[in-house]
Amino acid sequence: MFNKNTNRYITRAINDTILPEIQKILWDLIDEQRKEHSELDYLQVFELREKHRTQHIIHKQEIPNRQLIWIFPLKHTEPINETVWCMDHEEYQMMLLPSDY
Repeated sequence: MFNKNTNRYITRAINDTILPEIQKILWDLIDEQRKEHSELDYLQVFELREKHRTQHIIHKQEIPNRQLIWIFPLKHTEPINETVWCMDHEEYQMMLLPSDY
């Protein structure tokens, strides 16, 4: 899942809510897991939380069950509180808000 050569898309809600710096971080986290040969589920869940002016990201999946916590100081963007999903549909990948589904 999440082959890097697959086209990636975002919904209009993501475009309106999640600034490009954070979008890139989320895609990069998926790519990093792939490089480490981690088994990725078709659904990657990112819980974004602002803490002390840094972006905390809880990255989860169900199969196999895994949760990672990341902390990023952002250069050009204010931290946000939001949940983001990335779904792999094999022929493309989509970043969306749960409300888009």
